Amino acid sequence: MPLTLSEVNRMTADEFVRALGRVFEHSPWIAERAFAARPFASVGALHAAMAEAVRRAQLMLPRAHPELAGKQAQAGTLTRDSTAEQAAAGLGALTPDELRRVAELNRRYREKFGFPFIIAVRRHSKDRIFRELERRLGLAPEAELANGLEQVFVITRLRLEGSIAE
Repeated sequence: MPLTLSEVNRMTADEFVRALGRVFEHSPWIAERAFAARPFASVGALHAAMAEAVRRAQLMLPRAHPELAGKQAQAGTLTRDSTAEQAAAGLGALTPDELRRVAELNRRYREKFGFPFIIAVRRHSKDRIFRELERRLGLAPEAELANGLEQVFVITRLRLEGSIAE
């Protein structure tokens, strides 16, 4: 017998996850995160909360990345990997004009997409990075989120290859 929405809204977190954690295959974490949105006015509202949990999780990785030649780079607080990667691409020695340009592009990008511009800088020159940043500013948010995640995967693959010998 199906649950009622009233029953779902009265469940504890553990009960909620046990009952609905199977909705998204092998991903009970989605139900865990959606639980906080109770009470649900409809099944559609419940599904929307679950879908939003997935969307927010997708943004966690891009949002964790630093801006290129941004505040963390200027303050010397980038990770060792990011510092080396940005320096190798020429981003550690930008002219004052280039710093202003990248700061403005970073600002516009973050305003539009909600996360910093991400590119595997080890595969690009400084000029190519600037061109790609400008080009990607023209993309739709969904397409750019996919680009950002793909670039995270490229960066992490390169880091693993540099750290582990097969």
